[in-house]
Amino acid sequence: MTVQGASEYAHGLEKDGLLTVVDGEYRGTKKGVEFLHDRFVRLRSFVEQAGTAMALVETTAALAATPIHRGDSVGLFMENGLLVAYANRASPSHGIATHEATRSEPVAVRDLEGIVALKPGRIVIARIPSGRAGRWHIPAAESKRILRMTKGFVVAAKDVNGIAAARELGLKPRIEFGAVPATVEAAELGVNVLLLVPEERAAEAVQAIEAANAKLEDKIPYDSVALG
Repeated sequence: MTVQGASEYAHGLEKDGLLTVVDGEYRGTKKGVEFLHDRFVRLRSFVEQAGTAMALVETTAALAATPIHRGDSVGLFMENGLLVAYANRASPSHGIATHEATRSEPVAVRDLEGIVALKPGRIVIARIPSGRAGRWHIPAAESKRILRMTKGFVVAAKDVNGIAAARELGLKPRIEFGAVPATVEAAELGVNVLLLVPEERAAEAVQAIEAANAKLEDKIPYDSVALG
């Protein structure tokens, strides 16, 4: 505020009986002090409630990506869905190591500042045709296309049909239980996922992704392709 603005504001408080002039200086009146006390109590209550709702994190655990010594400044990154710490490496999120850790050991990090840079992973929903009983095969050209577009993806299989499709593709599912919610959670942590689902369950997967995206600033990208 400018000096003039502060002066006009003070005159307004004086008219409201919250300030008075004593020996040429503004002093809070009894009413003014009570008013200020009440507002501070409300402000403290709001801050406490907001802090609880935001789940403020002051310390966290990460996997050491390099040898770390106690007191090292560490940068935090998301890699393959895991929080990792690098000693003396710049990062949007950083803190101080509370103890020594060798590579791949967990390390506690305090005095956290910033937010970890995180880009959601991509989900490819591979739809398995309905009504396929007994032995069936995915055409070689289709198999090559799916494998090429999802190279390096984590594989999630919905029920036995998904597991059978994974085997047909020569893949081993990493996610077999709670496949749809686990796929969404993995993508939120930056992991790319190939989700193998029966055609009739594909809508369920899309709805779960869209529900998650409604709450996310950075949306999970996804595609849907047919198998066979």
